[in-house]
Amino acid sequence: MRSYTKVLIFLLLLAGVGTLSSQYPEKRSWGTKELLLLNDVLGIVSEYYVDEIPPEDLVMEAIEGLVESLDPHSQLLNQSHHKRLMEQTKGEFGGIGIEISIRDDTLTVLSPIPGTPASRVGLQAGDRIVRIENEPTYGMKLEEAVRRLKGQPGTLVNIWVHRIGVDDEIHFPIVRAIIKIVSVTSKFMLAPDIGYVHLGVFSDRSGEELYEAIQELKKLGVNKLVFDLRDNPGGLLSRAVDVADIFLDPGQVIVSTRGRIRTANKVFRAQNPAFWGTGPIITLISGGSASASEIVAGALQDHEKAVILGTPSYGKGSVQTLIDLKESYALKLTTAKYYTPSGRCIHSDRKIGEDQHPLLSAEDTLQSFTTDSGRIVHGGGGITPDLITKTDTLTATERKIFKQLGKFRNLMFRYAVEFKNQHPEVGRDSIDSVQYMENFKEHILKVTPEMIDKACEMIKEDGFELSKAEFDEVRPLITQWIYYYIADACYDRNTAQRVLANYDKQLQKALELIKKAPHEGNFVEMLLAGRNLPDTLDLNEKSNKPDSYVIPR
Repeated sequence: MRSYTKVLIFLLLLAGVGTLSSQYPEKRSWGTKELLLLNDVLGIVSEYYVDEIPPEDLVMEAIEGLVESLDPHSQLLNQSHHKRLMEQTKGEFGGIGIEISIRDDTLTVLSPIPGTPASRVGLQAGDRIVRIENEPTYGMKLEEAVRRLKGQPGTLVNIWVHRIGVDDEIHFPIVRAIIKIVSVTSKFMLAPDIGYVHLGVFSDRSGEELYEAIQELKKLGVNKLVFDLRDNPGGLLSRAVDVADIFLDPGQVIVSTRGRIRTANKVFRAQNPAFWGTGPIITLISGGSASASEIVAGALQDHEKAVILGTPSYGKGSVQTLIDLKESYALKLTTAKYYTPSGRCIHSDRKIGEDQHPLLSAEDTLQSFTTDSGRIVHGGGGITPDLITKTDTLTATERKIFKQLGKFRNLMFRYAVEFKNQHPEVGRDSIDSVQYMENFKEHILKVTPEMIDKACEMIKEDGFELSKAEFDEVRPLITQWIYYYIADACYDRNTAQRVLANYDKQLQKALELIKKAPHEGNFVEMLLAGRNLPDTLDLNEKSNKPDSYVIPR
């Protein structure tokens, strides 16, 4: 039984995996009965199943099933997934420097990243990539296109694009370079003394980028800060420590980790004088804020360096260790839970599968903890903001729009690209989106009723069945998105995000609250004194729904 023998060999290899990392204790002996049972099952399936399945595939599926049964965050990574994870954590890769997506079934440039090869050769938002190295892109999956565009720095890739208003295809030979993933996705002044920074992702340079962004804002007169961690999915624990260190005092605990093995038990403390200083901070979080962003928010809350505002965070309070395996595989394994300075584990098990292992204990959820001044906080279920904001309920008309959100985005993007080509004067003069300007969006352009009418006509032609009354209802939302996409197409992403500050209800509430903050004294104590925490805020200012700080492109 040749297949059966192959399975046994693979099982013996599998049993040796535990010796791959010297930081872990010697592997414990496996139960002989269970190992033989697994061997029997794999052998029988390999020999007698109705369709022939290679033994290698059976073993890989068995390994994947074993790992997936642990928790949602443990994972066996193949070579491509391993490489992608390392790119994300390292914060750089070899490529040409464009954001791309599938728009109207065509591979489309959303934005060239400033300072990259794509930007230097003249690629533009809206360019449709029709060929990569003479390979037509029609029907090509986005992941495959990205794989073809990436490569070793210094190597050449040829692409052909179709551009609105140009009859012939345009050929771009582009030499790849190191592309750095940007952590600080936007920064600008909300008022003459109030700054805003959005940290979109954690990478190797997150701490440096945040330091540089705050330094730039300080030079412009900023002494109050709105620090936005909404929808930040997290990253390496060490990068969270770098970011928190900017706000905390030397020696203050940032986070601790605890696991079964000795090396998993660590305490991380701030090392440097707080670069930000003592100025008031409001930190924004959401249900999409996870992992490293929760570490930072938890440290700021426990040490009362910031008022936390928004909605409860995701609740990923576990630590994964990446263990290299043979054949370029890697095991991302949960080895510890992390705890905020007050001792909270804010992990949530609500995402686990029916047969997965829960990580929370009764101690994690039932025990109360206290911040530096004695305020009570609780573990489990993510970081609960000090001030919780309600989520708006969509109207029936808005639900029609957002049920086809991708299609709607495509239309707004196409509208902005056509507008840019028809009005080349817009964007010719650069706008300093970091500096404070009153009525900022009006400095970009004035959206006229005729512009909104044209966008509505495009929406009708694309199959959205809305009555005149319904179109009238969503005109404010369409106006908002016209501003955003034109700002992005004609200027840059920071300009587009600056425009959205006018519409973002959570951000506007944070601005209203922090404006009242004195330059001296304890802002957290002043703002939260007398409140029954967590306090729920009703954002009833007139603005568009839903909360739209992040508009997916």
